[in-house]
Parts: sequence; C-alpha cells; structure tokens
Amino acid sequence: MGSSSPVKALFVGDVNGNFNALFTRVAKVHASHGPFDVLFCVGRFFEPSLEGADDAEYAGQLEAYLEGSKVAPVPTYFIGGFGHGSRYMIDKLSQNPSCAIHYLGRGGLATIKGLQVAFLDGLYNAAAYGSDEDSHMYYSKAAVEKVKKAIMGMEGDLDVLLTNDWPEGVTRGVGGAGKDVISSHLSGPVADLALLARPRYHVAGTNTKHFARVPYINEDKGTGRHITRFLGMGHVGNAEKQKWIQALGLVPCEQMEPDQFKAIPPESTKCPYSGFHGRKRDADERSSQGEQPWRWQDATKKQKLPVAAPSLGRQDVVKDRSKTIFVRNVPFAATEEELIAYFSTAGKVVDVVRKANTDGKLNTYCHIQFSTKEEMDKACQLNEQELMGRQLFIEPAALQKRKRDAAPVEGCWFCLSNPNADVNLVCSIGQELYVALDKGAITKSHVLLVPVEHHACSLDLPTSAMDEMARYLSALSSFFASQGKAMVGFERFMRLRKSGGNHCHINIVGLPLKDADDAQQAFVDAGRKLGHTFTPIGKADMQTTVDTMKDIVGEGEYFCAILPDGSRLIHPIAYGERHPLSFGREVLASLAKVPERADWKLCKVSEQEEVENTEEFKTKFKPYDIMFE
Repeated sequence: MGSSSPVKALFVGDVNGNFNALFTRVAKVHASHGPFDVLFCVGRFFEPSLEGADDAEYAGQLEAYLEGSKVAPVPTYFIGGFGHGSRYMIDKLSQNPSCAIHYLGRGGLATIKGLQVAFLDGLYNAAAYGSDEDSHMYYSKAAVEKVKKAIMGMEGDLDVLLTNDWPEGVTRGVGGAGKDVISSHLSGPVADLALLARPRYHVAGTNTKHFARVPYINEDKGTGRHITRFLGMGHVGNAEKQKWIQALGLVPCEQMEPDQFKAIPPESTKCPYSGFHGRKRDADERSSQGEQPWRWQDATKKQKLPVAAPSLGRQDVVKDRSKTIFVRNVPFAATEEELIAYFSTAGKVVDVVRKANTDGKLNTYCHIQFSTKEEMDKACQLNEQELMGRQLFIEPAALQKRKRDAAPVEGCWFCLSNPNADVNLVCSIGQELYVALDKGAITKSHVLLVPVEHHACSLDLPTSAMDEMARYLSALSSFFASQGKAMVGFERFMRLRKSGGNHCHINIVGLPLKDADDAQQAFVDAGRKLGHTFTPIGKADMQTTVDTMKDIVGEGEYFCAILPDGSRLIHPIAYGERHPLSFGREVLASLAKVPERADWKLCKVSEQEEVENTEEFKTKFKPYDIMFE
C-alpha cells in the first residue's frame, strides 16, 4: 500500500434548485483553489417551485446545463432526487451521458474518481420506512438494507458516506456544539448505516445548519480502529451564512499508509452510535425509551420518565380526516414506530402526527391516518384497549372537524359584533361576506374580503358563502379592470391561538397591468427563497377551486395566491415549517413598488383619513357592488 495524490473533492448541501448560484461559486473555487476532480451534492437537489410534484415536467435552471448552453465546471454527483420535476429531469440526465451532472441513485455503492462512495437517497419517515411502496421522497427499510448489503460485500474500507438525513445521536459526546441541530432531520436508520459503514467521511444535508463534528473512533472490526469525520452542510446560498461548500483532499483508503489511515487525533471521541443503534443501548438510552434498567442500576432510585420524539407527519401524504383516527391518552414513551406497529393490526398506517405543545412537552394525543376508510373504522374498534399499560380512547378524526357554524368570537378584529371592530373601514356588506379597506393598506385599493361569521378559512365556508365570495371577487376584478388595473390577492390560513383563532380574510390589491403580470413569478421567487412549493390551480368555478384546494391541503394550513387571470397558487404549510406572517404582504408591496409598506403597522393613518379613504372607495366601487345589482 503506497500513498498517492489525493482526490480533490467538493461537497455541498441542499441545492434547492439554485444551480446558477451553485455552479458560479464552484467555478470560482475551482479556479482559485483547484482544479477539483469531483463535486458531491447532498440534501434536496431540485427546487420546490411552481409545480412541486416529482412527476411534473421540469422548468428550471438545470435545463440550461442539460441542453449544453451552460456547463458544470466540475463533474457533479448528487442525491436528493426529489422535488419539482425530479423524475423527469433524472430520466433526461440519464439519457445525456455528456452532461457532467449525474444522479447516484436511490442507494448503493459506487467508485468515483478512485473513491469508494456509499449513498442513501431520501428522508426518514417512520410510516414510509415500513412501507413497501416507493414514495420517492422517503426511503424504505429495504432501501437501507440494500446499501448495507453492498457495504458488507465490498473489499477494503469506505471513503465517503452520503445521506440527506443526519444520523441520530451525531451530537452525542460533543457537549453544546450541536445544540442547534433540528431533531426532525435525525435518523436512526442512518445512524445504523454509519455504524456499519465506518466511512472516513460522512456528509449530510437537510438540517440547514453547518456542523463539523470532531472525529469519532469506529469500533475495531479486526483490522484496527480508525476515525470518521461527520460534516453537516448548509443550504446553497442560505441567508444565515451557514457554510454550504467544503473542499477536501482525499487519498482513497486503499492507497493510504496504514499508520496514516489509523491515526487518531487527540480530540477524537468514542463512536456516538455504539451501544445506541443496532445493538443493546446503554442505560440512559434504554431508560429514555421506557425499557427496563440494567441490573447494575440502583432500582430504588426513581428513573427518568421516558418520552418519545414528536411525529411531524409526511409531506407527501395529503391529510384526509375520513381515513384518520384521533387517539387520546397516548403514552409519552410510545414512539412513532411503536404506534405504527400497534395500529398496523387494523390496516396500513400511512401517516402519524403527534406534536408537542409550546413548552416542548409531547402531547398525549395524536392523529393516525390509514390508507382506506375501512381500515380507519377497524382501528376505532381498538377503543379502550391498552398500549404500554395505558387505556387508549379512539374516535374518527372527522368528529373533531372544525365547526362550520361559527359564532362571533369576542376580541376578534374581523367579527363585526366586536365593539372594537373597525367598522368605519367597511365598504360593502353582503349577506355572508363584507369588503373593508385594510387597516394598514399597501395602496388605496387594498381591501379585505371577509366572512361575516367567524370561519377559519375559505375552505370552511358554507356553499352560500362560497357563492357570494365568487361574486365579490368577480365584482372587484371588474372594478379594477375599469381603472386599467388587475386584481391580485392572497389568503393565509394558519391556526392562530389568540382571539378565538384565525378569522378568514383575503387580501386584495388592484395593480397596474404590467406589474400584475409579474405576480405569478413574484410569488414563486419569494417562495423559493423559503424553500416553499407552489402548486398551480387553473381558473374554475368556486366549488371546483375549493375541491381542488382540499385535495392538495386536506385539513392543513396553507397559503394561497390569487392571480389576475383567476388562477391560483397554493402551498400547504407543513407543521414546523417557517412561514413568515408577512410573506403575502411583502410580495404585494414589492409588486406595487412600495416594498417599505410590507409592515402594516407602518401604514396606519388617522381615523379621519380612514373614513375619507373608505368613502372614496365606496363611491368608486358602487357601480360594481353586488349589493346594488
């Protein structure tokens, strides 16, 4: 075994479709510190954009590199093959071997530039992990086992392991260095894989943070010990300035001198996964999972109460209450895997949502969705049965549905019965909705369309209210058209805790035609910066539009943009997702060429001005007002 020249490799985190930013930066590094032999990308590779479906036809920056008008400066290999148009683009890339951008695959082992590289694509989700179906975004147990089998059959040692998820326990033994790691992107199966693989480097994405762990010492498998270095990479071009590109010079393991390969830096820790995954765990870990203490523990001492981790639900599963049960009195120690195993006796579990409260304490209730309504009905028959010594109380989640006959809520700004409601801003009152100027209007034509009753979102409105909403939207569109403008708007539904929860309201602004034409791209571009996916909904009657929206968001929270031609863009807001409350206003203010008015508090005027502005709008709108038809 003799030492040779190192392979110069670059590693980056989630690209999220920002290919121009990626390759511009790589080209600069390649010119100043290269040449580099290879670029590896981990985390989401494709953008969450206008059409978020994996099967959609791709429309994005990568097309130029496929067609040859732009060239990747370094041969590029990626995982994270999910997102907008990913299936379509991966197929096209495979048909163009001259393109320097290559998808590694769902999982396996490859030799790249002399390096032995193992990879696992997808993210961890307990329901998807136990499924036989390929969800594309999530990996299954079979996929992990395939990678393990390839590693066990290889000769020599592994140079690099690439995953999207970080391994569960990676911050163990490093004190407070990993305190900012997002727990929802830690994976037990990836930890098991890393424990078996013993790579020299393990690189992962998805977590948004950069984290270079101190080396840890792998177990001796009979050929001596060596270290692994873990690198968690930030997102490409992230605003938080988290490091997202890393250059390494790697001599392949098989070409390293034995003393060099087995060198152990003094700061190295023990393997963070040993004793925790794939084998008996130590006493603390077993206690945290609710298992029996080891025999050397003092049985007279009160053990720490076991608490499982929250279950955030699958992003690729549309929430359907007709197939979902609501379970109360769930043991704190019951993990997502254990819940799935318990309820699988009734049928196929496709999703589990069990959140924590604002103090971080795990809820004792959860929602479990099945593949069919019949399976949900069967699961309800387990009502009052025990799990871990606690009696479960189970009912169909549809019984928990938000009340449609909503009474006025004390303290709600939008309930006209509230003494503090700004009734001086009301321009038109229909049978079930009203139009009012916005309290902090972006422009003088900025109005709100609001149900009279306290409904949480437009999807909760009764049919009669939906019909009236359609009439108001049509009237407002005609009104703005008479002024040479076009209507742009948005609805944001989030379950607010204060003042009785969210009261549905739709923001609407009339914009000059040239500016309104940019609305679709403006929402898409703003969403891309947050990693948001928008799905387009073509112009249709109100009931069809509502039905389509329900198919996309189910009972969940969402943001919906209303475009000048009557079509819409909708984004389901996932649990735990960062969605700024000012997102919609920022887009509208930017389109109106007054970005400084995105903050409504900076746009307030005197009560006298409010009255004058309201009367002015009422006078102009009167010929189109549905109450004067």
